[in-house]
Amino acid sequence: MSLPRGLVRQEDYLGLKSELLRNNKLFVDPDFSPGTSSLTFSGAQPRISGVRSVIWKRPRDLVVNPRFVKAGLSRHDLYQGVLGNYQDFDRDYAGLFRFNFWWYGKWVEVIVDDLLPTDGMQLIYARNRSDPDEFWPALLEKAYAKLRGNYEALDGGKLQDAIVDMTGSISEYIDLKDKSKIQNNLYDLVWKSYQMNSLMGASIHLPENANTPEVEMTNGLFMGHAYSITGIASVPYRGNNIQLLRLRNPWGRSEWKGDWSDHSDEIRNISQEARTKLGIVITDDGEFWIPFIDVLRNFDEIQLCHLQPDSLTSEIANDERKQNWEVTVYHDAWIRGLTAGGCGNHPYQDLYWKNPQFFVTLKDVDITDSSGLCTLIATLTEKEMNNKSTVAIGFDVYKLREFQRRPLDGESAPRNALILRKRSGIYEYNREVTRRFELDPGVYALIPSTFKAHDEAKFMLRLYTEKPADSELSASEFGESILFSLEAARSLVTLMDRNRSGALNFDEVVKGWNEIKAYKKIFEQFDKDGTASVDTYELSKLFSALGFTVNRQVQIAIVRRYGNRNNKIRLTDFLIVIFKLTLMFELFKEQQLKTGGNNDAASFTLNEYLYYTMYC
Repeated sequence: MSLPRGLVRQEDYLGLKSELLRNNKLFVDPDFSPGTSSLTFSGAQPRISGVRSVIWKRPRDLVVNPRFVKAGLSRHDLYQGVLGNYQDFDRDYAGLFRFNFWWYGKWVEVIVDDLLPTDGMQLIYARNRSDPDEFWPALLEKAYAKLRGNYEALDGGKLQDAIVDMTGSISEYIDLKDKSKIQNNLYDLVWKSYQMNSLMGASIHLPENANTPEVEMTNGLFMGHAYSITGIASVPYRGNNIQLLRLRNPWGRSEWKGDWSDHSDEIRNISQEARTKLGIVITDDGEFWIPFIDVLRNFDEIQLCHLQPDSLTSEIANDERKQNWEVTVYHDAWIRGLTAGGCGNHPYQDLYWKNPQFFVTLKDVDITDSSGLCTLIATLTEKEMNNKSTVAIGFDVYKLREFQRRPLDGESAPRNALILRKRSGIYEYNREVTRRFELDPGVYALIPSTFKAHDEAKFMLRLYTEKPADSELSASEFGESILFSLEAARSLVTLMDRNRSGALNFDEVVKGWNEIKAYKKIFEQFDKDGTASVDTYELSKLFSALGFTVNRQVQIAIVRRYGNRNNKIRLTDFLIVIFKLTLMFELFKEQQLKTGGNNDAASFTLNEYLYYTMYC
């Protein structure tokens, strides 16, 4: 999948900044211009109460002494504004800032200018509510709006999607709407997630007849708001242990008015030890404690985002009391005619087994659980096109016998003979579908699919376990470090299909992937600038390093077909060339033996020629 507009390499940012400083100019982003196209999908002026028109201003035009970060970062810095969603302004200021986001498995850098939407006097979106000189919230929001397309794309989105993009975490949500189905151990699950570095939130949905983006309830909570969960505690009170959550309103105002609120009898009457444990600060900062039972009564869902080791913030990374999740990441695709098998509904039941299959062996039970089970959190992420989920996605989890044949083909082990342990539930038009499973130790197959057969999309699958798990792939794993287009994926699958069956068996997948890794390693020796491309003038040496003898005429054809205007050939195209050359050599030798040709010749009929050239 192509990266969103505006994503740059570090050297591009530094070069651009040096050029601006040299010419004494301030950056104006050509990819995210200060106009209505950056504000809304339609390009029309957004409707904002009290704002006649949006005026784009730099921080220096709003305050005397702007700062990117002032006196450190805090969750209390952020005031959300009307949206639902170490750089400075002195030394080497050029009007551009950069941020890193986790975009479908890879950290990417986004640069923006510091022209921000205002009403002429103050920022109209994210800002520091108590210190208007601090601008990291507004600039971060602008970079995220650029990543997602515009500011409107941030309004009313899912909290967990934003946290995933900013941290690289894995998202999970717990539905609280049907109170009769809330699991009994939910508090323990939230506590366990908090201990394992998970970021959490809770939200109350708007009623269907609401005509405003928020509705205040009599208890001080707001419908239409996503609250962050910033703490969890259990404190003794009048002979009972009270389970509490600490929540924060992203608007930084209006708090819970019920039991255990800032001015409640409970807070006034607890011991000093309990007050210290809870860190009670009586102030209108939007943060408050609330009984867990009241969370269940009032909120519609809890969102959990589980951090992986390479996505920890400095605060969490330094907390040695907490443990980290083990994570395995796969990138793959549903490709029509190959792996887009659908969910198995009639009349495409047999195509179900063509979906990519992933195997995981759970051996060690959880550290934090005495039930003898293993936690597996699986998240399936569609790589959206134009920020839209185009297909409904889901997955099934089967328990296998140790000796069971892999990959599953529906013949040696029909679907009704397998042990279907878990499903992700209803297929959803969401970017991510995540489910948590508590499973017995054993071998499991996870099969992700679209609801409809033949629907095409790229996806990422992440598996989280408390203890390391053995996992393997039984489909076209093309590696998290190589991003293939669908066309490139089709070509490689076809070229690795040695028996020309139209699909890859397990041995072909393993062999093909090992070959890709070997070719990639040698390719990188010639990739001098780390751009995943090689100068076409180096092709002769590169082929020699791989043991290929390719004459000049063939090299010319390769360069004209696969080289770009800068005389570069990309890694993905190079891999296609290598597999194509290998297959063409094999077909030539095969035909040579069939027709009795000499060392340099083989004869083909017209139909044979057409068949082989179409296949290559």
